[in-house]
Amino acid sequence: MTNPIALDGLDHVVLLVQGMEQATDFYTKVIGCSVDNDLPQYAMRQLRAGSDLIDLVDIDLAEGEWARPAVRGGRNVDHVALALGSADEAAIRDHLAAHGVPIEEEGENIGARGRSLSLYVRDPSGNLIELSFAP
Repeated sequence: MTNPIALDGLDHVVLLVQGMEQATDFYTKVIGCSVDNDLPQYAMRQLRAGSDLIDLVDIDLAEGEWARPAVRGGRNVDHVALALGSADEAAIRDHLAAHGVPIEEEGENIGARGRSLSLYVRDPSGNLIELSFAP
């Protein structure tokens, strides 16, 4: 039997954050996303990341209770990899440093687009974000 599911890629990733404004500043000013939509009834903000979305849920708010892990600080995702278009590595390193965002790890990795350099940083809530350069 042929699988009827034809995947086209990722649509969105949902990240749990503590402090929506601080998280929004990181993803817009440091990473380069833009605010796409707010869903305050779920303590959620949707950010545009290219053709995809990163949804942030503020688990410190009552409206975000639905997303809180059973154990405080419990992990629900190891990391999220964001594919970069053509990018100047030195400029990105300078940009991260200017925003006080340390590179936690770096190296060559194999992702959906092939082997490439990746830089790993953390958002203000401790989520690990991989910035994956084009091969």
